[in-house]
Amino acid sequence: MVPAVLRIAGKWGLSLGIGAVFAWLTLRDWPLADLVADARIEGLRLATRSWAVHLLWLPAYFLTLVSMHAFRVWRWRPLLKPVTDVDLWTLNRVSSVGFLAMFLLPFRLGELVRPALLSTAVSVRRSPALATVVVERTVDGVLVAGFLAIALVFMPRSNLDSYVEIQVATYGALLLFAGLVAALALVFAFRESLTRHARTLLPRLSGRRVGGLLAGVLDRFLQGLAIFPDWRNFLLFLGGSLGYWGSNCTGLFILAHGFGLDIPFFAAVAMMATIVVGMMIPNPPGNVGTFWFFLLKPLELYGLAGRPVALAFAMTVYGMQLLQLVVFGGWFILRGQVAWRRAFSVSFRERDDDPAAGSGRRVSPGSTGP
Repeated sequence: MVPAVLRIAGKWGLSLGIGAVFAWLTLRDWPLADLVADARIEGLRLATRSWAVHLLWLPAYFLTLVSMHAFRVWRWRPLLKPVTDVDLWTLNRVSSVGFLAMFLLPFRLGELVRPALLSTAVSVRRSPALATVVVERTVDGVLVAGFLAIALVFMPRSNLDSYVEIQVATYGALLLFAGLVAALALVFAFRESLTRHARTLLPRLSGRRVGGLLAGVLDRFLQGLAIFPDWRNFLLFLGGSLGYWGSNCTGLFILAHGFGLDIPFFAAVAMMATIVVGMMIPNPPGNVGTFWFFLLKPLELYGLAGRPVALAFAMTVYGMQLLQLVVFGGWFILRGQVAWRRAFSVSFRERDDDPAAGSGRRVSPGSTGP
């Protein structure tokens, strides 16, 4: 057995290595040395030798991040509705801390934080809560890959190599996530048969106690997929998702023009989508390197490769998004409403002291939720 400390060190080492590679790829092609050359404040403008931005664009962009956060929190509620009813204040507390953990922790381990925190706040087990997060992530993948496929039709092909790279990644992601959504829907459709076979086979393979626990986790996870036959809540989730991703694109478009980048709205859509598609790669802590690399990729199609203003824009987007996550998530941590050790705990063990232990709402066959 490999000691736990070595496993943890290996994961962090690999994730830091991934971040270092993408940071190098980014800064190799984009001139970091010219980023802050001759920096100065001129009234309400921050200016350097090669770029400038009016400072009022920054709070305008931050307001779009607040809108993103509101839609992102709210849209989780319809996914959870067939399993448990959660008030928006609780969702905001859990999600704010969970989004911060998702951004900071490597390998997207932060995805486990929201279900874990929710299980301590309302009557729901971690397994069905995690299932709703899986649905959220896979549907997001289909949506953003679809947005990117549409945006590519209207984008220039001046840099053919970059265009083809984005195109291949787009169609690959679209096929992958569409397949995952279909697989989750099929798994839910045949959930009773799967659960029955799991309760028979898993105890034989893993022993009665462990097999029974695993079968129970699978059963509860399948309960969390109950959004698929619940069309009303699924459409509400899609509406919230469109608001979330629309706010994201609008913010990027506004800030880009604040930096004097004359790009169309479809370029902002492409930047948003390539970041998400790029996150399919195991992310380093804080998404360092990968975030900048994929955000800048579509700008290469507009002749902006190597220009300091584009890198300044990307760094500002990254910094503002991190600031929003730290402020919103840190508020609940500093006030003691979420314990620090819970905020970044990625353990998925179902605990006996969960408020929902053994009491998650069970979805009957054919049920479409409340």
